[in-house]
Formats: sequence, structure tokens, C-alpha cells
Amino acid sequence: MQAPRIRPAGDPDAEDLTAMLAGLTDLSLYFRFQTAIGRPPRPALVLRMLCPNGRAWVATRGDTIVGHVMWAWATSSDVTEPTAELAAIVSEPEQRRGLGVRMLSIAAADAVAAGAKRFLFVVSPANDRTARMIRRRWPDATVERDGTLLNFLVSAHLPEERPDVVDEQVRGLEGGEVAAAGELRPVDDAVPAC
Repeated sequence: MQAPRIRPAGDPDAEDLTAMLAGLTDLSLYFRFQTAIGRPPRPALVLRMLCPNGRAWVATRGDTIVGHVMWAWATSSDVTEPTAELAAIVSEPEQRRGLGVRMLSIAAADAVAAGAKRFLFVVSPANDRTARMIRRRWPDATVERDGTLLNFLVSAHLPEERPDVVDEQVRGLEGGEVAAAGELRPVDDAVPAC
């Protein structure tokens, strides 16, 4: 089976991203959007995912989109320094194999290059896997409750990944697409639940 490829996202991906989102479980959709998005999702939502006020990428396996990641400038009134909100969603068959972490590494590197000083992750408290991933990869993360959600804020730096892998992927994206570091394997999270 061919490894996923990661490439910049754009308007031509709207139909395939819509199909990926429509095929996800309600729980995966809730963990990414914290609300119902409809099936199929509204075209305006898909367009914002593909063309944010930052950048977006998709992961493909063959001709099928299996993941999406993006960063966007946080614009709330309490943001005092350039803050990039990072978000990813991966199709169920590709989850727990490291693809989301690889994609977030690329988005984080791009946000740093664009001038981000902090990262923001908005996470449901029920999304243990994502909360553990953030705490493991960005151990300096602070967390605040915002209603029913958790806002993780971290200083803008690349997660604890092998720098050569991240650098190679980011440079490779300048040419269009990059492999997601070979065939991905299941990921067992050794960080205990909070």
C-alpha cells in the first residue's frame, strides 16, 4: 500500500474534502469542529478549511483525501501576540498511525515561518488522544477552560520530532507534495490520560 502524500490544499480539493468529511463518524467530526457540521458539510465551511487566513494541507492516499491540517491566525480580542490556531482531522482508517502529528508538524513549521509566536489548540475535554498528543509534543502548554472546551496555548516551536524529518517535509512542500515519512505505523500513546 502506498504511503500518504501531503500537499498544499486549495479550491480544487473541495469535492474530495467534502467526501472525506461526510464519511467520518460523528465523534471524529465533533472532536474537530465541536459542533454538528451537517452531511454533507456546507460549502462555506469546506472553503474556509481549504483557504484559511493562514495555510492548509491535505494528505492523500492514491487519489483519496485522508487528512486535512491547517493553521489560521487567531483574531480574538485577548490575543496579544501573533497566535496561530492549529487544527487537523484524519479519516478513521488513518488515525493512530502518526499522520496527524506529521501534518501538524508541517503546519507548525509554516506558522513559525509566517511569524507566529504562539500556537492555540481548541480541544474537547473528551478528546483524550489530542490532549495527550499536545502535552507530549508541547510540554510547555498551558490550558484554560473556555466554556465546554479546552484552549491549549504554547510558545511557537516545532514539536519534539526529529528535526531532519520536519525540515525535509517542509522543504519538500515547496515543490508541491511530500511523502508522510514512509508507511506510517500504529501509534501507542505512552502518556497517561489526565
